Amino acid sequence: AGHLEGERARLRLALHSVGAGVADARRKAAEGLVTGTELHLRDLGFPAPVVEVAFEDLPEPGARGTVSATLLFASDSSLTPGPVSRVASGGELSRLVLALRLASGIGDVEVVAFDEIDAGVGGSTALRVGEKLAALAEHHQVLCVTHLPQIAAFADTHYTVDRVAGSARARRVEGQARLSELTRMLSGIE
Repeated sequence: AGHLEGERARLRLALHSVGAGVADARRKAAEGLVTGTELHLRDLGFPAPVVEVAFEDLPEPGARGTVSATLLFASDSSLTPGPVSRVASGGELSRLVLALRLASGIGDVEVVAFDEIDAGVGGSTALRVGEKLAALAEHHQVLCVTHLPQIAAFADTHYTVDRVAGSARARRVEGQARLSELTRMLSGIE
C-alpha cells in the first residue's frame, strides 16, 4: 500500500507540472487571441473594444486542466468588461464571434458556416461584416445564412429559401433574379 501511495504522489506531482505548462500555454495563446480579436472588432465598428481572458485556478485538475478560462468583453473601454453571456447584445455577440474566429485562425478547416452572424447589426456595420466574410472566403468555403443585403451582396453564389406550406426549397438566384432579391432584401418590396 505504501508503494501505491508513493506512486500516486509522484503521478499527482507530474499532473500538476504538466497542467501548469498547459495553463501557461493557454495564457500565452490568449494574449494573441485578445489582440487579434480587438483589431477585428475595431474593423467591425467598435472604436475601443476590450476583450480579456480571465483565468482561475481550479482546486483539482480535471478534464479541462488546472485552470478555467472566461471570456470577458466590453464594447467600449469606458465600460467594465464582463462575461460575454451577460454583457454582449445580439449584434455585439455576432461581431465578437466573427472576430474571434478570424483572430484564432480558421486553420485547415475548409468550410466555415455562419448562421445569421449578422444578428442585430445593420447599415455600415453589416457592410464591414460582409467585407470580413469575403476576405475569409478567399481561402475557405464560407456558408452564411443572412437576411441583410449588405452581406449577401458579397457572395459569389446566392441562394434563397422559399417556404410553401410545410416545406422549404433552396433556389439559386443569378443575374437579374439576384438583383431583384437583393433589392427585395433591402426594401422589403418585391
